[in-house]
Amino acid sequence: MSTLRSLLGQTAIYGVSSIVGRVMNFFILTPFYTRIFEKVEYGAITELYAYVAFLLVLLTYGMETAFFRFASREKDPSKQSLVFSTAAISLLSTSTLFIAFIYLTGGNIADALGYASNPEFIILFGWIVAIDSFVTIPFARLRLQNKAIRFASVNLASIVVNILLNLFFFLYCPNALENGNDWINRFYNPEFGIGYVFVANLAGSLTKLLLLLPVLTGMKFGFSPKLFKELLPYAIPLLVLGLAGIVNETFDRAAFESLSGLPEEEAAAQLGIYGACYKVAMLLSIGIQAYRFAAEPFIFSLAKGNRSNQVQADVMKFYFIVALLISMTLICLDDIALLLIGEEFRVGAQVIPILLSAYIFYGVVFNLSFWYKLNDKTIYGAGIAISGALVTIGLNIWLVPKIGYFGSAWATLAAYVIMTIISYSLMRKHHPMPYDLASIGQYVLLAAVLVTSFEFIDPQGWMKYTGGVGVILLFTLFAFQKEKKLLKPNDNSRNHQ
Repeated sequence: MSTLRSLLGQTAIYGVSSIVGRVMNFFILTPFYTRIFEKVEYGAITELYAYVAFLLVLLTYGMETAFFRFASREKDPSKQSLVFSTAAISLLSTSTLFIAFIYLTGGNIADALGYASNPEFIILFGWIVAIDSFVTIPFARLRLQNKAIRFASVNLASIVVNILLNLFFFLYCPNALENGNDWINRFYNPEFGIGYVFVANLAGSLTKLLLLLPVLTGMKFGFSPKLFKELLPYAIPLLVLGLAGIVNETFDRAAFESLSGLPEEEAAAQLGIYGACYKVAMLLSIGIQAYRFAAEPFIFSLAKGNRSNQVQADVMKFYFIVALLISMTLICLDDIALLLIGEEFRVGAQVIPILLSAYIFYGVVFNLSFWYKLNDKTIYGAGIAISGALVTIGLNIWLVPKIGYFGSAWATLAAYVIMTIISYSLMRKHHPMPYDLASIGQYVLLAAVLVTSFEFIDPQGWMKYTGGVGVILLFTLFAFQKEKKLLKPNDNSRNHQ
């Protein structure tokens, strides 16, 4: 099987698990919470989980990618194990320190966030973040070993446990109490309320940890201070990159109401429309996330191959094909995609193509990141990400007061385009890659022409669905005919070994 077929297969498995996980959360927990909690209670849940992305970046501090880099270049299993155990012990240590910090300051944090009467929420939340941070290394090892099915199974098991416990605490237990089953009182207190959301989530995180124990116990542990001193300088710039990335991903929504200049209620309504349309565009991000899970260990494993650069170039081309296909599907069959959000939010649908374009360039930035990751120049990645964050902040401040949430969308797209230009320019200087820009340009042009023509004709009724499917099939057939040689099994011409 060709290397590209292998990558596509791994991506599909990660993609299925990501989609199933998102669907289970979106269609079960979100409707469930919004029906059983008051707005203030649901707001508290939303607020605390808003800190997750920031804390996970902070507590993993680039060690996941550092593990891939250093483990993939070791052929000796014992040396690879040392990389794993050194990275794992590093994260275990910092996660333990984080928990200690939470126990010492949890009351003060609860006061500051407005949860003075429930400091236990902060303790539970701290444990969730600490465990999820630590298990990134065992998960990374599964990815490095191409064990995508096991990776997906562990993730899905965690989600199932979380959902079942939510149903147990918020559906079964209250009904049992009403029916006189007093034994429930031994472990259930209705006054604890939304705290059970965090209990269920913690149980899900513990499920991940328990299922990943064989990955941990099956290895000889050791800690190399010398290796750690090599891992840390590689990883820390990736921490900066991750924090800047959070700015790129969240600043537009976090700052919208204060920047818009609109009355509070109208600003909140506009943000709601933008946020809902953003979720539609995020369907592409699920595919990109699945691709990232598969591509990172895949590319690092090719680092010493004779045809590593050519394979990376082919991967970039196939990324464009798939990303464009997903985007075309969401645009041409938007009536189906928009079913995910209520009718009152669909007035912002015109912003979706801009956001999809932004996500495409986000994936390009990820693909381009390998030149500095493979050459141990992650400091460049930090600089590129900071540049993008500055563009995001500056353009939001300038554009949002003028054109509302369209300004937010254009700012996001501009940030990723500029990051792409900077990264590509530096790549040509430090690690030239044989990207097939002509073919990539053809695919982008064909997709643009097909989508623009479809939108101009504006078919209605069943013709819209027939035409939309036809446009997608036409692009797919063109790409398949052009690239089918690369997907042939036993593709020796592209062998990277």
